[in-house]
Amino acid sequence: MTRVALVCISPLQHDSRVLRHASLLAHAGYDVRIFAQAPLPDTAPTPVTVMPGPGSDTRVRLGMVLRQAPASVLPLSADALYWCSATRLAARRDLLRFRPDIVIANDWRALPVAHAAKRAFKARIIYDSHEFASEEFSDSLRWRLLARRHVVRIEERYIREADAVMTVSDGIADALAAQYGMTRPAVISNTPAWQKTPFRPTGDRITVLYHGVIVPRRGLETLIESAALWPACFRLLIRGPAQGGFDQHLGALGSGLGERLNIEPAVAPEQVVPTAAQADIGIFLLSNSTTHARFAMPNKIFEYMQAGLMIVSSNLPEIRRLIEANDCGRILNNDTPQAIGACLAELSRDRIDTYKQASIAAAKVHCFELQSKTLLEIVKNVL
Repeated sequence: MTRVALVCISPLQHDSRVLRHASLLAHAGYDVRIFAQAPLPDTAPTPVTVMPGPGSDTRVRLGMVLRQAPASVLPLSADALYWCSATRLAARRDLLRFRPDIVIANDWRALPVAHAAKRAFKARIIYDSHEFASEEFSDSLRWRLLARRHVVRIEERYIREADAVMTVSDGIADALAAQYGMTRPAVISNTPAWQKTPFRPTGDRITVLYHGVIVPRRGLETLIESAALWPACFRLLIRGPAQGGFDQHLGALGSGLGERLNIEPAVAPEQVVPTAAQADIGIFLLSNSTTHARFAMPNKIFEYMQAGLMIVSSNLPEIRRLIEANDCGRILNNDTPQAIGACLAELSRDRIDTYKQASIAAAKVHCFELQSKTLLEIVKNVL
């Protein structure tokens, strides 16, 4: 039986993409194992080998300085310093013990680990680029100074060893092809499996949902500031895993909103869509100031669609095309609190319902059942 390893140097609990891919390949008859960090989901679709976690936020920052910063002066240092990590060494050791025929490397951090299996016993590599790595945090001066050159060196060195490359959006596919002079990667969007979501008419209280990681730079502070300008019938719900106590910061920031603001912990991946379906509008804010942002096509957009929500988003090209093609929401003129408030204030319940019904219709097309065919074909072709 063909062995397939999915390597993601990150926590597995809320990585819906890796979990979907692992489940699909296991059901297709492959011997699948995931290599990832805790926390794990309550139930995983395949066996999981747990790697050591990154440690405290301080340790993560220190690791970035010690392992990544030298490449800003000496790019070749990235190859050796990459391995100054207990997580990556453990991943390599355990992966070599598994002896996979195919390794799916999820994001740039997993590429050298996958390459170790290729060098040891000619395993095939599929690189799954979830982000446009060389520009992912380019709005951060610290990241540009300390980390970018390291990331670029690792990706540039090892992407050429991949037998196939796939990514999450057309924009990233085009950018990778141009940057590395390679065949355009396949695109497998972050779509959830289709599930029938009954239409739920908008009631007296209108819920605007953000779900996803609760961290800085996701527009959440702007969203809370905006909520004070919304009509009284609107409320804001923020749901997801919080990092560094940022949820407490948001709670304090929105203390004046009272019951109109709720911040909730994340739910299990299989509950994301059913739980989201209790809201009316799904919102996503991201500054259009970087190349990476312009290519954004995150899980939550398709999850909002699958949950039958109207979608409101920042003006990002990939998302704008999707929303306009399906007429399932609104694109903000800008991401100021005033613009968000004005967008919501002009919505009638009937209009929201029209968008919600359009999302339900679009979800039948934008679902993993259709995307999965591409992944199965990629895996078959690299053997």
